[in-house]
Amino acid sequence: MKCFSIVAAMTACALLLASVPQPVDAKVDKGEQRKNWSEAENFLKRDKEAVDEPLAALEKLKGNVDYDLALEMLKYFDECDRAWDSAAGDKNAPKESKGRPKFAYKIANQILDNIRAMDDPEECAKFAKVLGDAETYSLRPRMAMVDAVAANAKDPACLKVLMDLAGNAGGKQDTDMRVLAVQYLGVHAAEQSVFTTLMQALRDSSWRVRDAAVTALLDAPDNYEDQIVLALISALAQETGKMRKILADALKKLTGENLGTDPDAWIDWFKNKKREEQGLPAKSGKGDRGTRVKVFETETFSDRYVFLIDTSVSMTEKITPEEKERLQKSITSGPGDEKDPRRPLDWSKINCKLDLAREEMIRSLEVMDPERTTFTVISFAENATVWKDELVPTSKENVEAVADWLRGIKGAKRTNVFGALDAAYDLSERIAGTDVEKRKPKKPKKGEKEGPITGKSPDEALPDTIFLYTDGYATWGKYSGEDALWAGKSNEEKAKLYAPIMTLMVQEIKDRNRIARITLNCVGVGQRQDNTTLSALARACGGKYVAIGK
Repeated sequence: MKCFSIVAAMTACALLLASVPQPVDAKVDKGEQRKNWSEAENFLKRDKEAVDEPLAALEKLKGNVDYDLALEMLKYFDECDRAWDSAAGDKNAPKESKGRPKFAYKIANQILDNIRAMDDPEECAKFAKVLGDAETYSLRPRMAMVDAVAANAKDPACLKVLMDLAGNAGGKQDTDMRVLAVQYLGVHAAEQSVFTTLMQALRDSSWRVRDAAVTALLDAPDNYEDQIVLALISALAQETGKMRKILADALKKLTGENLGTDPDAWIDWFKNKKREEQGLPAKSGKGDRGTRVKVFETETFSDRYVFLIDTSVSMTEKITPEEKERLQKSITSGPGDEKDPRRPLDWSKINCKLDLAREEMIRSLEVMDPERTTFTVISFAENATVWKDELVPTSKENVEAVADWLRGIKGAKRTNVFGALDAAYDLSERIAGTDVEKRKPKKPKKGEKEGPITGKSPDEALPDTIFLYTDGYATWGKYSGEDALWAGKSNEEKAKLYAPIMTLMVQEIKDRNRIARITLNCVGVGQRQDNTTLSALARACGGKYVAIGK
């Protein structure tokens, strides 16, 4: 009887448990989450100098983060990410950054990694509530939210978040987030509504959205190929500047043909392709009529440039005749090159590597159309100095003014490569509508109306191409070598310490470039140049690395 009572009690208990809703395939272990977050937050709040300990605790949370914890972690992102700015005396850095060491950026990066690794679609879809809240969450955290949504886009709720962003639902979606959402939709283009949204994005007022749409359409199913090819050719006939090269490259990738930037040649090819399919003879096409300019031996189609010129002391020191000869052999001076309209370099004016950077840049700017082409220059050594805080026409007056400005620069000791790149991306983000000092959207001036922009997109004022010109390694800034800490170590030991720091720098620039869509060309000059980092930066941002005088 006693045994029967026990069995009956157990049965009743089981029935009771069965009547209570149980989580199905729960993605988050709340108990483990609370434990690890408590450990991480304890360090973040009470020991600002700690990096390794909170980093280790945050790493334990990877794969075990929900929406609420993601927002909690992000409260610490800006203060950790901008620790270097605070230490360098930037008054606009978050006050909470004070006291955090330079390498606190690793904590910030881990927070973003944890968000990107979220694998519960229901939790990820909740980010739709805050993706437009740029007042609270800066650019990179919101990018990580979109990454998490995209990683779970097989789920209808997450796909809808991307579609709402890409399609500019309500006409008020943030352009930065739209760029990211559009490029993620290509792998889902088998669904007709997604494909339609991407084709519409190809005609968007923002060139960054159009660029992202081209990238996404390359991932679309093969049965859409003819539609895509015709749409790209149509776009090519209307675009100017860098977008022509982007479209031509996409057409080449899709078709295997290399017809350059002449839409007429592509139209003729497409017609001939159809004629061939019907057994009719082909007609001859036309040549490439794309406009091109060489800059530092790199061919460019851009209309909007930022030149980053290293002005550290080694760039201003007088070069030897042997060094000049090596540099001269690396650069085509122009005579006999019918495709290069620039005047030959006057080597009598070149006494240091900064002279070479200036003269090479000037002779390229001189042949650019001032009605279409704009630029600015940022010099950098320990700090970055912006010549003009907007892109200005390549007029004779502006070219002469920047030449005089560069001639007046005296070299500083250390080289802040990230500082220069950061200044260039800040410039782009500022023009696009972000207050980069606070990483928030700009508030409209008195009398201006908030809401969707009509007419010409502000993106038409954004840079689309960067040339980074430097002769050495990063020795100062957020991502750099640590001369004081590494004193006494061998060159081999220093290289092993330096390499992972530069890898992190490249990752951050690559991350930001997913929104900026800038082509980054890197030019190294002299025998001692960081070819590993410069080539990695160029690859990460779709550009080229040129080694001069190596």
